[in-house]
Amino acid sequence: MDQLDPEDFHIDRYVTSRRVRVMRWRLHQQSGWLGAASHVKPNRAHLAIVDLWTAGRMSGCVTQNIDGLHQDAGLPDDLVAELHGNVRKTQCMNCAGEWPTAEVLRWVEVGKEDPVCPHCGGMVKTATVSFGQMLPAREIQKARFFSAMADGILVIGSTMSVYPAAEIPAAAARSGIPMVIVNLGATDHDHLARVKVSLPAGEAVPALVSALGAEVGD
Repeated sequence: MDQLDPEDFHIDRYVTSRRVRVMRWRLHQQSGWLGAASHVKPNRAHLAIVDLWTAGRMSGCVTQNIDGLHQDAGLPDDLVAELHGNVRKTQCMNCAGEWPTAEVLRWVEVGKEDPVCPHCGGMVKTATVSFGQMLPAREIQKARFFSAMADGILVIGSTMSVYPAAEIPAAAARSGIPMVIVNLGATDHDHLARVKVSLPAGEAVPALVSALGAEVGD
């Protein structure tokens, strides 16, 4: 496939260009590691987070990832605030229609290159946040609730440079809640961290969860 144009991932381009919509659905079909057809499985860090929840040591999980791997690992939907949406769901942009993206990809496979809502004929799009779109208010509300209930913040694999998502843990840390950052490389808010761990998440997170007294599975 030709080099992608970043502007093709802006909501305005998606709404106005059939070419872009066709291209975006083809990307979902063809990618085995990124997108709705991804074959990626939860890693040790995802599973350790579930162990933390099972031990009663977590108020909630806030993520910028769109892959649904936290739920695959075992977290319930209501415990995950997906700030940038979830690629496994597709929504009508005109009505309340919603489907698993896997179902919409089947529409594409049988020739509907630019699928539309079967109820109202409206444009459909994965339930993810494109450039130019606002973050979902409900997920922001969930994230702030989780933060308000927490007595500690664990940031995993983020440079903490994308706003407004980065402000949620940063605000908690400025208010005095201890924050631990696990990230290979510097983040924009290392100065607010009580502890900074420069190790891969799959190595560091299980060890941290175990140190908190939670039983870590294989």
